[in-house]
Amino acid sequence: MNTAILKKILSYIDEHIYEKICLLELAEVAGYSPFYFSKLFTETMGMPITGYIRIRKLQYALCSLLEGKKVLDVSIMYAFDSHEGFTRSFTQLFGQAPSTVRKYLVSYSVPEWSVPDTESRRMSMGLGKSTLFDNMHQIVFEVLKTSLQEVEAGYCTEISITLLPGGKLKICDNGRGIPLSKDQHMNKGVLDKILAGHPITGLEYAGMGDFSQCSMQTVNSLCESLQVNVYRNGMWFQQDYVRGIGQHDVFCKELEHAAGTEMILKPDKMIFGETAFSDAVIRDWVKENTNIYSGLIVNIE
Repeated sequence: MNTAILKKILSYIDEHIYEKICLLELAEVAGYSPFYFSKLFTETMGMPITGYIRIRKLQYALCSLLEGKKVLDVSIMYAFDSHEGFTRSFTQLFGQAPSTVRKYLVSYSVPEWSVPDTESRRMSMGLGKSTLFDNMHQIVFEVLKTSLQEVEAGYCTEISITLLPGGKLKICDNGRGIPLSKDQHMNKGVLDKILAGHPITGLEYAGMGDFSQCSMQTVNSLCESLQVNVYRNGMWFQQDYVRGIGQHDVFCKELEHAAGTEMILKPDKMIFGETAFSDAVIRDWVKENTNIYSGLIVNIE
């Protein structure tokens, strides 16, 4: 599809986001027959036009929920057929119910629409498997870098990496642990600053570009689930995230345990599919990036 026409269509959808948008009217804007327009849009964007419209409406709806609007009102505002249908679509895309997202999501802004380049189209069509594989492992490497920062500061001497069933992976270190305390308000602020993210759709991921040197918030956003356990000053702190969003208040309990941080993560299968972690790739990265630290022990199971 011509880039100028596609931009016109994407802009039209955002301008009419509160209305029911049908294939016929979009085809007329583009100047194609409905069948041909639908075919060209799917080839260019990597998804059907109906799927794209649904995602955009839900992204805008998420912002409206964070503004304090009720779920029922939001479903009507964005022209969903029913409250139940809206909740079902929202949960399917973002991984949790609107009420949970509204309560624990720190912030969110609707991403600008963009015309995907060739590589983005390949990924959204499920052909960029090597890129998905590399980026999924980059999630692990970014978490490991936080442990290596503790090593450089002189507080960590051991890191363990465990590949778990179900596509999960656990990383533990014996560093100082994230600076949490019995102050719940302060704990939330600390974890929000380090880890709070937002759900990233496959459409957004395809336009993210270079994935190296991403933040821990981005890592968390790309994880279907991430659990953080912190052991510090005779206390155990735990928080669970789903696609970057905290699921409860920070759990804390007195517990005698060696200081350190443990993260158990599972990449989002809606983006990465059933891609499995590679023991060899992780070992190669560890060997290349940790041999300068004298006395550091890294165990991989």
